Amino acid sequence: MKRIKVEEITNWKVAKKTKNIKAKPLFSVMVDKSVTSKFLIDTLEGKEPLGDGAVLCIGDSNDVWQQMPKKLLAKYQLIEIDKDGWMVFEPRPDNSVNCVEITELIEMNDIHTFVECDNEFYIIAQWGEQTSEGQIQRADIGDFICQNRDDKSDVWIVKRKIFINTYNIIS
Repeated sequence: MKRIKVEEITNWKVAKKTKNIKAKPLFSVMVDKSVTSKFLIDTLEGKEPLGDGAVLCIGDSNDVWQQMPKKLLAKYQLIEIDKDGWMVFEPRPDNSVNCVEITELIEMNDIHTFVECDNEFYIIAQWGEQTSEGQIQRADIGDFICQNRDDKSDVWIVKRKIFINTYNIIS
């Protein structure tokens, strides 16, 4: 599996999230904080340890991930609490992300680089599966890498089907 060096990507586009998500603080789902770090959450991008103080999120496609409350509230606004106690958030209208679809041919620094792999790649991210290289997120050719427009080190994978169903590319 090949590593994509996100810092070398130059052909970013801008996208906005269009679908609501649900969220619950981790401590309301798993009450015993003494064992939280011993469990892994199985996200689409890999297995990662549960974060202390994290919020569990469920997307429109029933995909699961976690993030810290400050990041959640920067991107989404609370609109209701459903019958099961999940907070429903809608994307903030002013929130956008950089994005790039990873195809067999990607442009990095104006050089065409072929992704030579069995359709899988990974990136180093701020969260994800812990490896000797750091925290990684796994993906397949056709998936998207997204990047926080204010914090370029904040990158993540969005599976192709989910990206197409929940984001609009605006430029």
